[in-house]
Amino acid sequence: MSYPQDGLLTDEERLWGMLAHLLTLLGYVITIGQYVVPLVIYLVYKDRSRFVAFHALQALYFQLILLVGAILLAVVGLFIVIITCGVGAILVFLLGVAYTIVALVYTIWPAIEASRGVWFELPLAGGWARATLGI
Repeated sequence: MSYPQDGLLTDEERLWGMLAHLLTLLGYVITIGQYVVPLVIYLVYKDRSRFVAFHALQALYFQLILLVGAILLAVVGLFIVIITCGVGAILVFLLGVAYTIVALVYTIWPAIEASRGVWFELPLAGGWARATLGI
């Protein structure tokens, strides 16, 4: 898997690559913030920096994947709670906690890598972003 060689990345590119991931955490505070922020960063940098565009698009796609996962977890969780007459709520709660931890790790880890200037690729979202950008 090869990544584009844009030469040396500027501090600004590394900063915005990192912020594209970290600012998705705004979704916990501002409704749809986790989608709007990386989209805006992508639109601003798509013609200026492939590195920033890649990280912003990857962050956006990852948040969309998390949304689909959360919907599936909610539907399956409701089914489990109904089938077990409420006892399965403990399992559903633990699955929700694990899901949140994984989401946080896969938000912070690529942010750290982007701040180092690494073309870090998340599972699914990274390949999707590469294909979209033609990298």
